[in-house]
Amino acid sequence: MNRVLMLMFLCVPIVLWAQRPPIQEKQKELQERMVEVSLSEIQERLNLTEMQISQLRPVYKQYQKRVARLNMLNHKLFNRMNADTLSDEKAQTVLREYLDREHKLYVLNKQYMDNLLEILSPQQVIKLYQSDSDIKRKIRMEYLRRTGKPKR
Repeated sequence: MNRVLMLMFLCVPIVLWAQRPPIQEKQKELQERMVEVSLSEIQERLNLTEMQISQLRPVYKQYQKRVARLNMLNHKLFNRMNADTLSDEKAQTVLREYLDREHKLYVLNKQYMDNLLEILSPQQVIKLYQSDSDIKRKIRMEYLRRTGKPKR
């Protein structure tokens, strides 16, 4: 009987752990909510029409998703290695990969701006960039406040 109870107590945490949603799903949901909040804030700040926001929404979401992916890949690239132990050849490869992603980011930004200019006026695009930057800063500050992490 003791063995059965002991086995149950050992298995319950494993079963509960297996049922929780993966961290990546939580992060994805959080990122999607932040994009929606950003879009509604942008709509308000720029006084966008329903037509403009309906055109902007897919462009903005796709851009945010692609930028996040490129940034995550660069983050993984540098944080999973010890630069002191890399050979010169491997370090060169890593740096080329980084520059390739930075070039992709540049191309993505150019394409994004071109897409925005099809929907918004140049002044509105500038306001969008300003608003987006301000919103991200506020989100970052709120995150730091909630987690108690020191400001950088």
